Amino acid sequence: MTERKINRGSEIRAKGKSMGRERSGASADPSDRPSPQAGGLKTASSAEGVRGTQDVPPSTESAEGSPAALAERSLTLRAALFLTGRIALMLAGIAVMGLGIDIVVKADLGNSPISATPNVLSIGFPAVSFGTFMLGWQCFLVLVQIALLRREFRLVDLWQIPISVFFGMCIDAFMALLSPAAPTSYVASWLWLAVGMAVLALGIVMTVVSGTVMNCGEAVVQAVVRKTGARFGTVKVGFDLACAALACLCAFLFVGHLAGVREGTFVCAAFTGVIVNVYMGLYGKLRDAARARSKARGESAADPLVQGGGVSRQE
Repeated sequence: MTERKINRGSEIRAKGKSMGRERSGASADPSDRPSPQAGGLKTASSAEGVRGTQDVPPSTESAEGSPAALAERSLTLRAALFLTGRIALMLAGIAVMGLGIDIVVKADLGNSPISATPNVLSIGFPAVSFGTFMLGWQCFLVLVQIALLRREFRLVDLWQIPISVFFGMCIDAFMALLSPAAPTSYVASWLWLAVGMAVLALGIVMTVVSGTVMNCGEAVVQAVVRKTGARFGTVKVGFDLACAALACLCAFLFVGHLAGVREGTFVCAAFTGVIVNVYMGLYGKLRDAARARSKARGESAADPLVQGGGVSRQE
Protein backbone atom coordinates (compact mmCIF):
# COMPACT_ATOMS: atom_id res chain seq x y z
CA MET A 1 0.00 0.00 0.00
CA THR A 2 2.75 2.45 0.92
CA GLU A 3 4.64 1.75 -2.35
CA ARG A 4 1.47 2.21 -4.40
CA LYS A 5 0.81 5.59 -2.70
CA ILE A 6 4.35 6.72 -3.43
CA ASN A 7 4.02 5.78 -7.12
CA ARG A 8 0.66 7.52 -7.24
CA GLY A 9 2.15 10.72 -5.80
CA SER A 10 5.06 10.70 -8.24
CA GLU A 11 2.66 10.33 -11.16
CA ILE A 12 0.59 13.29 -9.93
CA ARG A 13 3.72 15.44 -9.59
CA ALA A 14 4.89 14.45 -13.06
CA LYS A 15 1.54 15.35 -14.58
CA GLY A 16 1.56 18.71 -12.79
CA LYS A 17 4.99 19.57 -14.18
CA SER A 18 3.90 18.55 -17.67
CA MET A 19 0.79 20.74 -17.50
CA GLY A 20 2.89 23.68 -16.28
CA ARG A 21 5.23 23.33 -19.21
CA GLU A 22 2.34 23.21 -21.71
CA ARG A 23 0.81 26.39 -20.20
CA SER A 24 4.14 28.25 -20.39
CA GLY A 25 4.56 27.20 -24.03
CA ALA A 26 7.60 25.00 -23.40
CA SER A 27 7.82 21.48 -24.80
CA ALA A 28 7.70 18.57 -22.42
CA ASP A 29 10.47 16.87 -24.33
CA PRO A 30 13.74 18.84 -24.59
CA SER A 31 14.42 17.16 -27.92
CA ASP A 32 11.35 18.89 -29.41
CA ARG A 33 12.82 22.40 -28.81
CA PRO A 34 14.49 24.04 -31.83
CA SER A 35 18.24 24.14 -31.64
CA PRO A 36 19.79 27.63 -31.75
CA GLN A 37 22.53 26.30 -34.01
CA ALA A 38 20.00 24.82 -36.42
CA GLY A 39 18.09 28.09 -36.51
CA GLY A 40 21.30 29.99 -37.16
CA LEU A 41 22.13 27.66 -40.04
CA LYS A 42 18.66 28.19 -41.55
CA THR A 43 18.97 31.99 -41.23
CA ALA A 44 22.41 31.98 -42.76
CA SER A 45 21.33 29.74 -45.61
CA SER A 46 18.31 31.97 -46.36
CA ALA A 47 20.51 35.08 -46.31
CA GLU A 48 22.91 33.40 -48.71
CA GLY A 49 19.96 32.55 -50.94
CA VAL A 50 18.72 36.16 -50.97
CA ARG A 51 22.26 37.43 -51.62
CA GLY A 52 22.62 34.96 -54.42
CA THR A 53 19.39 36.07 -56.11
CA GLN A 54 20.48 39.68 -55.84
CA ASP A 55 23.77 38.96 -57.58
CA VAL A 56 21.99 37.34 -60.55
CA PRO A 57 21.19 39.92 -63.28
CA PRO A 58 17.43 40.54 -63.69
CA SER A 59 17.47 39.78 -67.40
CA THR A 60 19.99 38.50 -69.83
CA GLU A 61 18.35 40.49 -72.64
CA SER A 62 19.93 43.82 -73.53
CA ALA A 63 17.96 46.93 -72.58
CA GLU A 64 18.36 48.33 -76.08
CA GLY A 65 16.73 45.27 -77.61
CA SER A 66 13.87 45.08 -75.13
CA PRO A 67 10.30 45.32 -76.45
CA ALA A 68 9.75 48.63 -74.60
CA ALA A 69 12.83 50.20 -76.22
CA LEU A 70 11.82 48.96 -79.67
CA ALA A 71 8.28 50.31 -79.21
CA GLU A 72 9.59 53.70 -78.11
CA ARG A 73 11.96 53.82 -81.08
CA SER A 74 9.09 52.96 -83.42
CA LEU A 75 6.91 55.74 -81.96
CA THR A 76 9.76 58.25 -82.34
CA LEU A 77 10.25 57.27 -85.97
CA ARG A 78 6.52 57.56 -86.69
CA ALA A 79 6.40 61.01 -85.06
CA ALA A 80 9.38 62.18 -87.15
CA LEU A 81 7.78 60.91 -90.37
CA PHE A 82 4.47 62.57 -89.44
CA LEU A 83 6.18 65.92 -88.81
CA THR A 84 8.10 65.62 -92.08
CA GLY A 85 4.85 64.98 -93.93
CA ARG A 86 3.23 68.04 -92.35
CA ILE A 87 6.15 70.28 -93.34
CA ALA A 88 6.08 68.89 -96.88
CA LEU A 89 2.34 69.59 -97.08
CA MET A 90 2.89 73.16 -95.91
CA LEU A 91 5.63 73.82 -98.50
CA ALA A 92 3.51 72.28 -101.24
CA GLY A 93 0.61 74.50 -100.17
CA ILE A 94 2.82 77.61 -100.38
CA ALA A 95 3.88 76.61 -103.90
CA VAL A 96 0.25 76.02 -104.94
CA MET A 97 -0.68 79.43 -103.56
CA GLY A 98 2.07 81.02 -105.65
CA LEU A 99 0.72 79.30 -108.76
CA GLY A 100 -2.82 80.50 -107.97
CA ILE A 101 -1.68 84.11 -107.54
CA ASP A 102 0.18 83.99 -110.85
CA ILE A 103 -2.92 82.67 -112.64
CA VAL A 104 -4.97 85.50 -111.12
CA VAL A 105 -2.37 88.05 -112.24
CA LYS A 106 -2.30 86.55 -115.76
CA ALA A 107 -6.09 87.01 -115.94
CA ASP A 108 -5.29 90.75 -116.15
CA LEU A 109 -8.29 91.71 -114.03
CA GLY A 110 -6.31 93.05 -111.07
CA ASN A 111 -3.91 91.56 -108.53
CA SER A 112 -4.95 89.28 -105.71
CA PRO A 113 -6.00 91.14 -102.55
CA ILE A 114 -2.99 90.01 -100.51
CA SER A 115 -0.56 91.53 -103.03
CA ALA A 116 -2.66 94.50 -104.17
CA THR A 117 -1.34 97.01 -101.62
CA PRO A 118 2.40 96.29 -102.28
CA ASN A 119 1.70 96.49 -106.01
CA VAL A 120 0.03 99.88 -105.68
CA LEU A 121 2.89 101.17 -103.52
CA SER A 122 5.43 100.02 -106.12
CA ILE A 123 3.50 102.04 -108.73
CA GLY A 124 3.48 105.11 -106.51
CA PHE A 125 7.16 104.77 -105.56
CA PRO A 126 8.92 103.25 -108.60
CA ALA A 127 12.35 103.58 -106.95
CA VAL A 128 11.40 100.73 -104.61
CA SER A 129 10.75 97.30 -106.11
CA PHE A 130 7.52 95.34 -105.74
CA GLY A 131 9.43 92.55 -103.94
CA THR A 132 10.72 95.00 -101.32
CA PHE A 133 7.23 96.32 -100.64
CA MET A 134 5.94 92.74 -100.52
CA LEU A 135 8.50 91.77 -97.87
CA GLY A 136 7.68 94.88 -95.83
CA TRP A 137 3.97 94.05 -96.12
CA GLN A 138 4.60 90.53 -94.84
CA CYS A 139 6.55 91.87 -91.84
CA PHE A 140 3.68 94.25 -91.10
CA LEU A 141 1.27 91.30 -91.07
CA VAL A 142 3.51 89.53 -88.54
CA LEU A 143 3.27 92.61 -86.31
CA VAL A 144 -0.53 92.48 -86.65
CA GLN A 145 -0.47 88.87 -85.44
CA ILE A 146 1.65 89.83 -82.43
CA ALA A 147 -0.82 92.61 -81.57
CA LEU A 148 -3.76 90.18 -81.83
CA LEU A 149 -2.29 87.16 -80.04
CA ARG A 150 0.15 88.85 -77.61
CA ARG A 151 1.37 86.12 -75.24
CA GLU A 152 -0.20 83.41 -77.41
CA PHE A 153 2.10 84.31 -80.30
CA ARG A 154 4.67 81.56 -80.76
CA LEU A 155 8.30 82.26 -81.65
CA VAL A 156 8.12 79.50 -84.23
CA ASP A 157 5.65 81.67 -86.16
CA LEU A 158 8.55 83.99 -87.03
CA TRP A 159 9.37 81.37 -89.65
CA GLN A 160 6.66 83.12 -91.68
CA ILE A 161 9.28 85.60 -92.89
CA PRO A 162 11.61 82.95 -94.47
CA ILE A 163 8.51 81.22 -95.82
CA SER A 164 7.53 84.52 -97.43
CA VAL A 165 10.88 84.47 -99.24
CA PHE A 166 10.10 80.95 -100.50
CA PHE A 167 6.64 82.18 -101.47
CA GLY A 168 8.15 84.95 -103.57
CA MET A 169 10.52 82.50 -105.25
CA CYS A 170 7.57 80.27 -106.18
CA ILE A 171 5.70 83.26 -107.61
CA ASP A 172 8.68 84.22 -109.80
CA ALA A 173 9.21 80.62 -110.96
CA PHE A 174 5.58 80.02 -111.94
CA MET A 175 5.34 83.44 -113.58
CA ALA A 176 8.26 82.48 -115.81
CA LEU A 177 6.54 79.20 -116.70
CA LEU A 178 3.23 80.94 -117.48
CA SER A 179 4.76 83.80 -119.45
CA PRO A 180 3.89 82.35 -122.91
CA ALA A 181 0.24 81.87 -121.93
CA ALA A 182 -2.33 84.68 -121.72
CA PRO A 183 -6.11 85.03 -122.08
CA THR A 184 -7.23 86.15 -125.49
CA SER A 185 -10.59 87.68 -124.56
CA TYR A 186 -12.45 89.22 -121.65
CA VAL A 187 -14.41 86.02 -121.10
CA ALA A 188 -11.18 84.02 -121.10
CA SER A 189 -9.81 86.41 -118.49
CA TRP A 190 -12.72 85.55 -116.18
CA LEU A 191 -12.06 81.85 -116.72
CA TRP A 192 -8.43 82.37 -115.80
CA LEU A 193 -9.54 84.27 -112.72
CA ALA A 194 -11.89 81.44 -111.66
CA VAL A 195 -9.16 78.82 -112.06
CA GLY A 196 -6.70 81.02 -110.20
CA MET A 197 -9.09 81.45 -107.26
CA ALA A 198 -9.68 77.67 -107.08
CA VAL A 199 -5.93 76.94 -107.10
CA LEU A 200 -5.22 79.71 -104.57
CA ALA A 201 -7.93 78.41 -102.20
CA LEU A 202 -6.51 74.87 -102.48
CA GLY A 203 -3.06 76.10 -101.46
CA ILE A 204 -4.54 77.97 -98.50
CA VAL A 205 -6.35 74.84 -97.30
CA MET A 206 -3.15 72.79 -97.61
CA THR A 207 -1.23 75.22 -95.38
CA VAL A 208 -4.05 75.32 -92.82
CA VAL A 209 -4.44 71.52 -92.70
CA SER A 210 -0.67 71.04 -92.26
CA GLY A 211 -0.92 72.63 -88.80
CA THR A 212 2.56 74.15 -89.09
CA VAL A 213 3.60 77.67 -90.09
CA MET A 214 1.36 79.42 -92.61
CA ASN A 215 1.87 82.32 -94.95
CA CYS A 216 1.56 85.72 -93.28
CA GLY A 217 -1.84 86.61 -94.74
CA GLU A 218 -3.44 83.31 -93.78
CA ALA A 219 -1.72 83.46 -90.37
CA VAL A 220 -3.46 86.77 -89.66
CA VAL A 221 -6.79 85.18 -90.60
CA GLN A 222 -6.04 82.21 -88.34
CA ALA A 223 -5.22 84.59 -85.45
CA VAL A 224 -8.61 86.27 -85.84
CA VAL A 225 -10.28 82.84 -85.95
CA ARG A 226 -8.58 81.86 -82.69
CA LYS A 227 -9.82 85.03 -81.01
CA THR A 228 -13.37 85.06 -82.38
CA GLY A 229 -14.15 81.40 -83.16
CA ALA A 230 -15.51 82.34 -86.61
CA ARG A 231 -15.10 80.17 -89.70
CA PHE A 232 -11.78 80.50 -91.48
CA GLY A 233 -13.32 81.15 -94.90
CA THR A 234 -15.62 83.84 -93.56
CA VAL A 235 -12.76 85.71 -91.89
CA LYS A 236 -10.72 85.24 -95.08
CA VAL A 237 -13.39 87.09 -97.10
CA GLY A 238 -13.34 90.00 -94.66
CA PHE A 239 -9.54 90.14 -94.65
CA ASP A 240 -9.32 90.13 -98.46
CA LEU A 241 -11.94 92.87 -98.77
CA ALA A 242 -10.01 94.96 -96.23
CA CYS A 243 -6.79 94.45 -98.25
CA ALA A 244 -8.58 95.51 -101.46
CA ALA A 245 -10.00 98.62 -99.76
CA LEU A 246 -6.55 99.51 -98.42
CA ALA A 247 -5.07 99.13 -101.91
CA CYS A 248 -7.70 101.53 -103.30
CA LEU A 249 -6.93 104.05 -100.57
CA CYS A 250 -3.17 103.84 -101.27
CA ALA A 251 -3.83 104.24 -105.00
CA PHE A 252 -5.75 107.51 -104.51
CA LEU A 253 -3.21 108.80 -101.96
CA PHE A 254 0.08 107.96 -103.70
CA VAL A 255 -0.84 107.53 -107.39
CA GLY A 256 -3.73 109.96 -107.75
CA HIS A 257 -6.12 107.53 -109.42
CA LEU A 258 -7.29 103.92 -109.14
CA ALA A 259 -4.29 101.87 -110.30
CA GLY A 260 -3.37 98.23 -109.76
CA VAL A 261 -6.89 97.39 -108.58
CA ARG A 262 -9.65 96.18 -110.87
CA GLU A 263 -12.90 94.27 -110.72
CA GLY A 264 -11.04 90.97 -110.48
CA THR A 265 -9.43 92.08 -107.21
CA PHE A 266 -12.81 92.48 -105.49
CA VAL A 267 -14.22 89.28 -107.01
CA CYS A 268 -11.18 87.39 -105.79
CA ALA A 269 -11.57 88.98 -102.36
CA ALA A 270 -15.26 88.05 -102.14
CA PHE A 271 -15.13 84.45 -103.38
CA THR A 272 -11.73 82.97 -102.45
CA GLY A 273 -12.82 82.52 -98.84
CA VAL A 274 -16.07 80.89 -99.98
CA ILE A 275 -14.10 78.35 -102.00
CA VAL A 276 -11.89 77.76 -98.95
CA ASN A 277 -15.01 76.94 -96.91
CA VAL A 278 -16.10 74.42 -99.57
CA TYR A 279 -12.67 72.76 -99.55
CA MET A 280 -12.60 72.64 -95.76
CA GLY A 281 -16.04 71.01 -95.70
CA LEU A 282 -14.90 68.34 -98.16
CA TYR A 283 -11.75 67.76 -96.11
CA GLY A 284 -13.81 67.35 -92.95
CA LYS A 285 -16.01 64.71 -94.60
CA LEU A 286 -12.99 62.79 -95.91
CA ARG A 287 -11.33 62.94 -92.49
CA ASP A 288 -14.44 61.65 -90.71
CA ALA A 289 -14.83 58.83 -93.24
CA ALA A 290 -11.17 57.84 -92.78
CA ARG A 291 -11.55 57.81 -89.00
CA ALA A 292 -14.69 55.68 -89.26
CA ARG A 293 -12.89 53.15 -91.48
CA SER A 294 -9.92 53.08 -89.12
CA LYS A 295 -12.21 52.54 -86.14
CA ALA A 296 -14.06 49.75 -87.94
CA ARG A 297 -10.78 48.02 -88.78
CA GLY A 298 -9.68 48.28 -85.15
CA GLU A 299 -12.94 46.78 -83.86
CA SER A 300 -12.85 43.92 -86.38
CA ALA A 301 -9.23 43.16 -85.52
CA ALA A 302 -10.15 43.03 -81.83
CA ASP A 303 -13.09 40.64 -82.46
CA PRO A 304 -11.99 37.05 -81.73
CA LEU A 305 -14.51 35.70 -84.24
CA VAL A 306 -12.85 37.67 -86.99
CA GLN A 307 -9.39 36.67 -85.81
CA GLY A 308 -10.41 33.02 -85.88
CA GLY A 309 -9.33 32.64 -89.49
CA GLY A 310 -12.37 32.82 -91.69
CA VAL A 311 -14.92 32.03 -88.98
CA SER A 312 -18.11 33.94 -89.68
CA ARG A 313 -20.05 35.90 -87.07
CA GLN A 314 -23.07 33.62 -87.44
CA GLU A 315 -21.01 30.66 -86.34
